[in-house]
Amino acid sequence: MAKEILKETKTVETTDIKVEVTQEQAPKKEQKTLQESVYPVTELTANARKVFGVRQECVEAALKAAGKTECTVTEAKGIVEKFMKREVQ
Repeated sequence: MAKEILKETKTVETTDIKVEVTQEQAPKKEQKTLQESVYPVTELTANARKVFGVRQECVEAALKAAGKTECTVTEAKGIVEKFMKREVQ
């Protein structure tokens, strides 16, 4: 992924010499936001051990309790972690 660099050039005059000053500005995070892929629950549960470190049944139950049929990996991780930390009643 290439980074964009914004350059701002200013001319500064001193007594007899002209000097160009270049400033580089990093792009703002808001300008480029990466969108995560959305996966169906079946695909997330199939890869439960590798992605979440829990059994398939746990991921399926957590996402079902949250009412999700598809979501991103980051969102699913949060849901699964919260589900696994819940107290059994």
